[in-house]
Amino acid sequence: MPAGYDTSRGWQLTGKQLGTYAVLPKAGAIATMTESGSTYRVTVRDATTGQVRWTGKPFKNLSEGEAPGLLVVPAGGKDHLVTWSEGATGGDALSKAKQMYAVDIYAADGSGDAVAPAHHVEIPASDYGTERVKDAGERLLVPVSDKHQVALDVTTGRTTAYDTDSLKAPGCSSCSFGNEIAALTERDPVVANGDGSFGVPGSWDARRITPAEADPTTGTVWPGSGGHLIARWEQKNLGDHNVWAVLDDRTGQVQASVLCPKPFIATADAPDSALSPNGRYLVSGHLAFDLQTKKGYCFEETDDSKPLTFDSVTDDGTAYGTSLTKGSLTGTKAPVQLTLATGTPKPLPAQEQGPIADFAGVGVFTHDEGNVPYLVVYRHKG
Repeated sequence: MPAGYDTSRGWQLTGKQLGTYAVLPKAGAIATMTESGSTYRVTVRDATTGQVRWTGKPFKNLSEGEAPGLLVVPAGGKDHLVTWSEGATGGDALSKAKQMYAVDIYAADGSGDAVAPAHHVEIPASDYGTERVKDAGERLLVPVSDKHQVALDVTTGRTTAYDTDSLKAPGCSSCSFGNEIAALTERDPVVANGDGSFGVPGSWDARRITPAEADPTTGTVWPGSGGHLIARWEQKNLGDHNVWAVLDDRTGQVQASVLCPKPFIATADAPDSALSPNGRYLVSGHLAFDLQTKKGYCFEETDDSKPLTFDSVTDDGTAYGTSLTKGSLTGTKAPVQLTLATGTPKPLPAQEQGPIADFAGVGVFTHDEGNVPYLVVYRHKG
């Protein structure tokens, strides 16, 4: 383990005891979702001690051949634990079954051994829908059909329906088609269009906040962590770099940006992100940002360097991740560490795997032994 963690003080889960897991940084807890017969249930443990705080009531999975989804959505200053599944419900010899999304939202600070969700929400789904419920930033986004989506407020359980045909990306009044909800703020959708426009209708327009080095007609945006958005533009004048930035989702203000070499193989996948518990540092794929100094660092693959990808970042600005030893397509992963104060990465010994999360004075680690998954939690030293 990296030097900052005390391997003599910790706890672990493995195998069936582990199931699917998620971290709740604001609650200082770790949640697991496990199967028992034909039902599932969630268990929330204290991140420091591993002691069970509460266990949810068993619930039925609507999805066939797939476990329910497990998400953590921070909203209103608290973490909210969410389970969801999609499938047929009802139906008999005379009536057809209906496709539904079933979403359960739990308060993170529950207690007891059969805790009911604070909100149970059922939303109609397309008969042929295979889309997943997404954490879109500050609300959940439920894909009812190609043109109809529902935003779900995890604090109240209230839903807001959106018709993408009636939404237009700011700065593109003629864009009647191709508009989509890229993310959700607490109250509004962030609308994007394939022509590079995005923003919150009636509030802010990306073309007015585009960094100086960027081509404003090439914008793309994704939800980030903690009320942030991750945005990307191509460099002006057909340059060989991209411009990446962290934005405030409510104002569109650029909080940090960086020039990054264009990847050898481009991807449209949404980049995952992680925020330090104090909110100062953010990592997302090959990128790392200090939101206080407004500095960004890029570790995309180049002719001379291997690509680095970061999973977690601590309050002191230490990010942990991996490099691909032979580049973006082949090779094994090797652990790396980045100090954001200097922007300088360094390799870690192979046995010093970095944490996938760090919060509440602990680091969370995962590994497999003989195809058996382990989740291990160690306290910080000192």
